[in-house]
Amino acid sequence: MIRYKNAQSGFSFVEAIIVASLSVLIFGALFSSFQYTLQLINNSRAKLSALSVANDRMEYFRSLPYDDVGTISGIPNGTIPQNSTTSLNGIEFAERVLVEYVDDPADGQDTATTSDSNAIPSDYKRIKVEYTWTIGNATSSISLISNVVPRSVETTAGGGTVRINVIDADSLFLPGASVRLLNDTTTSTIDVTRLTDSSGAALFSGAPAASGYQVFVTANISGEQYSTAQTYQATSSNPNPTVAPFAVLEADVSTLTFQIGELSDLDIVSYADLGEGSMVEPFDDLSGVATSTNIGVNSGAAVLEDSFGVYEASGIVYTQPIAPSVVDSWELARIAVDVPVDTSFLVRFYTGSSTGPFTLIPNGELPGNSMGFTDDLIDLSDLDPGLFPAIVAGISLETTDTAVTPEIDEFAVYYRGGAVTRSGVDYTIRGNKTIGANASSSPIYKYENTFTTAASGEHSISDLEFDQYEINNTNGFDLASACPGAPLSLQAGVDTRLEQELVANASHTLRVIVVDGLGRSLPGASVNLTRSGYDETNLTNTCGQAFFTGGLTSNSDYEVVVSLAGYSDETNSAVDVSGDSQLIVTLTN
Repeated sequence: MIRYKNAQSGFSFVEAIIVASLSVLIFGALFSSFQYTLQLINNSRAKLSALSVANDRMEYFRSLPYDDVGTISGIPNGTIPQNSTTSLNGIEFAERVLVEYVDDPADGQDTATTSDSNAIPSDYKRIKVEYTWTIGNATSSISLISNVVPRSVETTAGGGTVRINVIDADSLFLPGASVRLLNDTTTSTIDVTRLTDSSGAALFSGAPAASGYQVFVTANISGEQYSTAQTYQATSSNPNPTVAPFAVLEADVSTLTFQIGELSDLDIVSYADLGEGSMVEPFDDLSGVATSTNIGVNSGAAVLEDSFGVYEASGIVYTQPIAPSVVDSWELARIAVDVPVDTSFLVRFYTGSSTGPFTLIPNGELPGNSMGFTDDLIDLSDLDPGLFPAIVAGISLETTDTAVTPEIDEFAVYYRGGAVTRSGVDYTIRGNKTIGANASSSPIYKYENTFTTAASGEHSISDLEFDQYEINNTNGFDLASACPGAPLSLQAGVDTRLEQELVANASHTLRVIVVDGLGRSLPGASVNLTRSGYDETNLTNTCGQAFFTGGLTSNSDYEVVVSLAGYSDETNSAVDVSGDSQLIVTLTN
């Protein structure tokens, strides 16, 4: 008997899924390609439409009489709107037009160091048209530029030139600053904004001859916001502005210079006690150090060991671990060292016990530590006390002339621990810059405000401009310490923390500020204040300040003697103490 096998053909369920998936991928890719092609076509069509509009408008502008080629409220002034919209082929375009005079170099240019040969910087006009449009979520733009030349030679008839120079906080010319020139007293309002060029100047040629021109200057460069500077109109509250609106004369150049700088943030913290401490190694002997190699002591100073007058080429001494019971922040290290010719020293910081080994703190925790520090004042504020509650200083001495050696007279580390803040302190703050004077000739300050510290004792002020600020409490406390200083010199673009220690009021006080020849605060200086019946000595804190209160009377015959290892003593006689007094003393190495 013959049997027949019944074979059936078709897709299994898995095969169907695979075929469907491939179909989706293929048709998805085709659809995406189709969409991309449509987008390219739409973008190309929009760009061609924009070019068509731009060419038509540029030809229209070029057909205008030369005197009419300008923007409404612009310089040069004319009949063309600065901003408008138009459409073509169903696409809406935003139009922006800039017309400006060009100072052609062919006859000289009017700059900070050169001048135009015929004193007419407005040689011809330049038109720039820009069109912006949006398709989907994408924004595109094109621009055209064309020069328009007068039929005859250039002229100054009816106008002059305004030159605005902008400098930064360091008095250097500032390119890229925004300068707005405004005059709403003329027949047609002038309102033009331009950026300063590479020489820090914004030139407005052809400005109509008139009075009442105002200038507003600011900048935002690489994301950094700058302060503002401007002219001020006379008002009842400011009848005598510092920089008043000015006049433009026909065929003349009006030049003004404004200074602006990057804005800064200021944090103010009020304390009842700063809670500072220090470790001082006087090197009277080596009993207070952890270990040393090739180091000896001579007349109260650490030196390289010598053998019959021949000094070792190098040596190193490690301090005992500096481990305060409470350390909120490391502040500063100071070394008093004498470095003759052909000798040198280096300070590095380590972790470790009294017997070692000592592990170098990495640069990521204390920048510059691997190379070592050669300055007599070393900033330790970047060092995290949570990671490094104890530190060891390693001081290396070297000489290339074995007849001489460097000498370490003293080494000290200063830290902050257990500070107590004051909350709810009322303050006034006032900058030194003025915008004018009132009817009584009293100055009107550009910045003046009040604030109260929070429960944390802090208050923050954002976006302050560089200036010298008077910051005073109105609760009757005496200022025992102000770090970095009082008044505060706020630098451009440098965020600053101001710490004030406030104590109970006394009738007469003296705050002595001790600095070196570079103006840097010197901690640990001994300040002795005397007069008949009064004799007291205090040490300067990390901000180089010593405060005297209680028992002082109003007199002008006080004597102040300041001494610090590594510096010459300084004596100030006939010091006047009356009310809250201040004395600055500069020490010489």
